[in-house]
Amino acid sequence: MGESGERIARDFLINKGYQILEQNLSFRNHEIDLIALDKRFQEIVFVEVKTRQTSFYGNPSQAVNRAKLRSLQFVAHRYLYARGLRNLYRFDIIAVTPQGVEHFENVTWP
Repeated sequence: MGESGERIARDFLINKGYQILEQNLSFRNHEIDLIALDKRFQEIVFVEVKTRQTSFYGNPSQAVNRAKLRSLQFVAHRYLYARGLRNLYRFDIIAVTPQGVEHFENVTWP
């Protein structure tokens, strides 16, 4: 379901006008599912996709914790540095369930 969830998320972002820059980018043991450009703001978006078949365990977005955010930040900083990019950037979560797609933009934790 993970790959199909990522495909659904990718298509969702494209339909919203985003440009997909990378998919499944890994660095060491860390991975980012999608990297996109939000053309509205020329902002790089690092996207974690979470997919669930049922809501038994709650919204899939709840599976993204601080450790995962740190992992995303680790890869994001290496990606930006390696490409010499100075764009603004943010972290989004896309939750894919049988009920549909939810997009949480600019997620942060206290």
